Amino acid sequence: MSGPAILLSLLFGTAVVTTIALAIAFAHFGRQRHVLTWTASYGAGILQWLANAAGFFLQSAAMFIVTGITLIVSASLLAIGIRQRSGRPVNIMAFAVPATVVCVAIAVAIGVFGNQIMQGMIIPTYVGLLLLVSAASLWPLDRAMTPPEKALFACLILFALCQLALAVSATFIRSATEGKDLYRNILSLGMPTIYVGTAISAVLVVAGDLAQQLRSQMRHDSLTEVLNRRGLEEAAAQAIAQARRHDRPLSLVICDLDGFKALNDTYGHIAGDHALKGFARLLTLAVRRGDIVGRMGGDEFGLLLQDSDAQAAADVMERVRLEVAHLSLPRVPDGTLRASFGVAALLADDRTLEDMVHRADAALYTAKKLGKNRVSIASAA
Repeated sequence: MSGPAILLSLLFGTAVVTTIALAIAFAHFGRQRHVLTWTASYGAGILQWLANAAGFFLQSAAMFIVTGITLIVSASLLAIGIRQRSGRPVNIMAFAVPATVVCVAIAVAIGVFGNQIMQGMIIPTYVGLLLLVSAASLWPLDRAMTPPEKALFACLILFALCQLALAVSATFIRSATEGKDLYRNILSLGMPTIYVGTAISAVLVVAGDLAQQLRSQMRHDSLTEVLNRRGLEEAAAQAIAQARRHDRPLSLVICDLDGFKALNDTYGHIAGDHALKGFARLLTLAVRRGDIVGRMGGDEFGLLLQDSDAQAAADVMERVRLEVAHLSLPRVPDGTLRASFGVAALLADDRTLEDMVHRADAALYTAKKLGKNRVSIASAA
């Protein structure tokens, strides 16, 4: 088998395997839009390498035109998918219009003029610029890059540089044979490794996103979207360690809805779910960034307020208590909801969340015993 045949087979096989992997990830793990877009990108890559092989072995100008067009489509879809994943706005026309212009230019350069210099300059230049845009879009705005993102970012930059190097080397082509060696060397030595690396990195990014999604699902309550008991315990361990390390106050609040069972029995479980979601949302909005909200089970919630002593935490919960009665929720009559709160500050002997839970539970019991719909501090219980 000749060198070009081996090279094209490798690139075709990479596109096939990547397309299948991304299609499976889309179908079975969340149906994320950017994964579907990347699947279409590498699907276009399959057509690209088939057309490239046909053009090379049959010396068909039409197949080279198809190769150029499918490469533009593949690169555009890759860039669109990265913007979708990053949560950035996607203006389809901003991609479609220049892509169409470039495709027309490719058809004219190859089909009308048969100009290999134009062909070798137009396609790599546009694809290189698209890849640079993709790399810029991949960079997160509010966090550090994950290792798979770093790998994909590096591959996109290398891919872009390789394409731009191809465009520059095309300017040295003077005839059917003169100056082609540099172009072919860049194409044969750089392209396979970078193309395969980009495909693997894209799959790793999808796998990393899936792992992060699964970790988040394991730590969060599906109904209220706050932390579950496991997530609360993990976050509490870090919060307690940080409070001790910096000698800062920390308070735990345990609260629940008064008469929640009666609400469920009277208005139904859907009303109960609305009440839980509304209460969780109110708690989340009431605390600061960095504070922790979790559902401990049933209608019981736990909050860790950092840099807050028991009295400061009680003041915050008092405001929440007053707002609970004014929550307007579907299937829940206005004024139905009430809540009780137990507050416990971190003490010198506390080592785990359970140490604080014991006292906060006792304070909550006191609040219930005194008539409900109130805030009780553990030291006063």
